[in-house]
Amino acid sequence: MFALKSNAFMENQKNTVSPLAMSYGLYMGLALILSAVIFYVMGTPFSRVSTYLSYAIVIAGITLAMRTYRDNHIEVGVTYGRLLGLGTLLSLFASLILAFFTFVLYKLIDKTLIDKLLSFMEEQFLSSGISDNQTDAIMPMYRKALTPLTYSLGLIFSTTANGFIFSLILAIFFKKKSTDPFHGVE
Repeated sequence: MFALKSNAFMENQKNTVSPLAMSYGLYMGLALILSAVIFYVMGTPFSRVSTYLSYAIVIAGITLAMRTYRDNHIEVGVTYGRLLGLGTLLSLFASLILAFFTFVLYKLIDKTLIDKLLSFMEEQFLSSGISDNQTDAIMPMYRKALTPLTYSLGLIFSTTANGFIFSLILAIFFKKKSTDPFHGVE
């Protein structure tokens, strides 16, 4: 009986998503940092293109990780839930790396970026049709609340949430039933 539990434990350890999520999370985090650096150097760190490129990097990273996981576990099968967990965990690891970089960038390297972000937000409010009075009422709250730390923590939440949403969709395409008809039968 102990041997059966031990074998099941070892098989579950081989089927874990954590190592794959950590390695692909590292690559995805570095790709997101590279993208942020490129747009920072170009002088457009808050452009829509940088946002869309970030989404594309997250989708590509999750897709590659899910495909790798599926290809490595064809015999035992890959469930929707495990793939969803892989994509979400991968996004969390990448977001932690991105948030650390963002904190360092906004707090130590370029302390004016928060002010530039607030100016950009104010312009966006005005161009979207929000009146001057409403914008003047909203902006002091943002100025008080938006710091390098809160912005970095928000990045962790938003990147992980986006990864979760993308994983909800992508996992549909990568789930695979076991090719071994006797898998799990002792």
